[in-house]
Amino acid sequence: MYRQRFKMALRTLWNQRFYTALNVFGLSLGIAVGIILFQFIRYHSSFDSYHPNAGQLYKVVTELHLPDGSVIHEGGSPLPLTKALKNRIPQVKDETVLLTLKSATIGVPLDNQVKYFSEHGNIAFADANWFNMFSYEGATGSTAKLLTEPGTVVITRRLAEKYFGNTDATGKVLRLDNKNNLTVTGVLENYPGNTDLKFDMFISGSSFSSFYPAQATDMNRDWSWINATTQSFISLPMDVPVKKVEEAMAGLIKEHFDPSVAAAYQFHLLPLKELHFDGRYGGVIRKSLLTTLGLVGLFLVVIACFNFINMASAQSVKRAKEIGTRKVLGGTPASIFWQFITEISCIVLGATALAFVWIFLSLPVVNTWLQTTLQINILQDRVLLPAILLLLVFVILASGIYPALVLSRFKPIEALKSQKAGTGTTKYRRGLIVVQNMIVQGLIVCTLIIVLQVRHLKTADLGFNKNAVLMVAIPENSKSKMTYLRNQLLMDPKIQSVSFCYQAPSSDAYTGGSVQFDHRPWEDFSAGIIMGDSAYVNTFGLKLIAGANLVESDTVNQVLINQSMLQRLGFNKPEQVLGHRLVVGGLDSRSATITGIVKDFNVHSLYTPIAPVLITTQRSRYRYAAITLAPHTQNEARDIIRKEWQAAYPESEFEYRYLDEQIDEFYHKEDLLSKLIKTTTGIAIIISCLGLLGLISFVVLQRTKEIGIRKVLGAGIADIVLLFSKDFLRLLAVSMVIIFPVAFFCMNHWLQDFAYRIHISWWVFGLAGILSMFIALVTISFQSIKAALANPVKNLKMD
Repeated sequence: MYRQRFKMALRTLWNQRFYTALNVFGLSLGIAVGIILFQFIRYHSSFDSYHPNAGQLYKVVTELHLPDGSVIHEGGSPLPLTKALKNRIPQVKDETVLLTLKSATIGVPLDNQVKYFSEHGNIAFADANWFNMFSYEGATGSTAKLLTEPGTVVITRRLAEKYFGNTDATGKVLRLDNKNNLTVTGVLENYPGNTDLKFDMFISGSSFSSFYPAQATDMNRDWSWINATTQSFISLPMDVPVKKVEEAMAGLIKEHFDPSVAAAYQFHLLPLKELHFDGRYGGVIRKSLLTTLGLVGLFLVVIACFNFINMASAQSVKRAKEIGTRKVLGGTPASIFWQFITEISCIVLGATALAFVWIFLSLPVVNTWLQTTLQINILQDRVLLPAILLLLVFVILASGIYPALVLSRFKPIEALKSQKAGTGTTKYRRGLIVVQNMIVQGLIVCTLIIVLQVRHLKTADLGFNKNAVLMVAIPENSKSKMTYLRNQLLMDPKIQSVSFCYQAPSSDAYTGGSVQFDHRPWEDFSAGIIMGDSAYVNTFGLKLIAGANLVESDTVNQVLINQSMLQRLGFNKPEQVLGHRLVVGGLDSRSATITGIVKDFNVHSLYTPIAPVLITTQRSRYRYAAITLAPHTQNEARDIIRKEWQAAYPESEFEYRYLDEQIDEFYHKEDLLSKLIKTTTGIAIIISCLGLLGLISFVVLQRTKEIGIRKVLGAGIADIVLLFSKDFLRLLAVSMVIIFPVAFFCMNHWLQDFAYRIHISWWVFGLAGILSMFIALVTISFQSIKAALANPVKNLKMD
């Protein structure tokens, strides 16, 4: 019986191969995108969930509540906090602190010479507890002991192969920043892709105090020493409430902070599994985005199902006689129902096979595009196979139940006469077309607004020059070497300006602190602090609107402030502050003279408004040489810079980055969303067009004789196209009226996250409507014109 149904289903699908091909192709696209988005969501949802007792691991984070009501979020915490907390609450199972290095130069002695490598953000000082709390392949019970002695280091296989090739790295010596020797005592397997703890080198925690004694003393003594380089984690039993621990941390704040500032500090526990999603503390993606992508994937599958329902219900009249004949010959509604379900199942299985072709062809591109490591391995993935089976069942039921019920309930006499067969499906079909178009038009509107906002973020005037500025890392702050490098570079006309600084005007390396103007009390706001030499203003094209530029100095001596700082200090005119003193708390409460006012510029991404900022000199904190290149000479200038830099720092690796590329990384999440929504919108349009093409093709086939009669009576091609277009365009207009207000509300809510955002104009919806109309007209006209050009005599002779 099943074999017979399968044969009949294949025969029917072959006889209707045009519609079968449209259904299979449309469904395959929806299923392929659905599976890829499912894996993308799983990938991001799995971050750091593989650690034992991951649900009990927390990161200690800091909130600084300023008197003006603003809140600064910091991913770090005081170095002694977790040990004090464990003593306060014995139920805390374990604690560990990670002291990270933003960048470092690693020297590797090889064959009587030293080869240098630059590492960024993947080196940390760790204590023995780290491997008790976090899981690493290759880590054994003795791994923690490998980090007990000063001068020891554990590295991943990735670094071992990078430094030593296939040679065993154990026992080898590394040199950190040309100052300290490290002995490799163990090699770990590489960390998986789904982790935010991307560290390849763990230096014994006891080494920190010997390598950086002054800094270690300050960090252990000063509880207000808080930045992202000090990351603290605790393991909390399930029966200990988070609130209890946070209350204990509040008590420690009262004990160890000055009463005048203690009220500003709050420590919180951030679950390790939430770290990936919390943008305030370095999260890379929002859960709301994953939810949105899940809905988009579902919508794509749904509109592909709608295509099948529409075409199947439209074909109900054509298949009425077939159903009537089957019933007269003894066929039951149940047998007819299951016959159509079999046909639908064949289509879905064919679409699934084609979907996997699309997936395997596109996955390498998708992984590069989205910076992921997505894999499709049905045999080894215990979640993916059941998910795909559930998806197929959903598609079969969603697309097959209604057409199968309609066709199986035809009455034999009416079916044989083709009377009333399919009556009642027209309104249902129109409703599906409206819903399908609502989804597509909503995606088009969202795509337009997201693309416009991303373009606005990348092209907005930030208040400084970001083009043709090369940021070159400098490994040390030697005044003689920096002077030599600047003089050598400025001798070439391809180099316009050179400035040594801690960071660019807009950077993720943020330093801030409280300020005190003259003899007034400390201000109720925090100011951003930029450290750069006297060439900083000229190099970045900052506009000095009053006063004079900084005089070259190795220490904090003079400051420039921006317009926002002037206003927050309570003044309107620059002359009211020029020459006055400003005490900067973020620089050890150094006092400096205000020499000038610069025009406002963006220090952070455009998520946040312009904040009070000051610029001052402090050579010991400089980390980069910012170099402005002459137009159209980037390649030649870069080679010159490399040569002179290597002459100044022969024991380090030359590294550079263009400032505009660095700033573009602020909007990685928006770029990702833009790419995904543009791709899914394009696929949704293709699926919708396939359904519309199939539906109009069938309608044209049903009305072939009518077309012939109209042509004989003088109807032209435009009349025939209008005949088939007006009903569909009317439904398209209805869907616009419904979806556009919803799209406006959703996208306006999304834009609220940006301090600098576009305003949603009426033309966005007008353009979306025109695009939808144009796409529909092109699709409809393809078949309509073909029918209109056919010989009317042949059409009238058709049976």
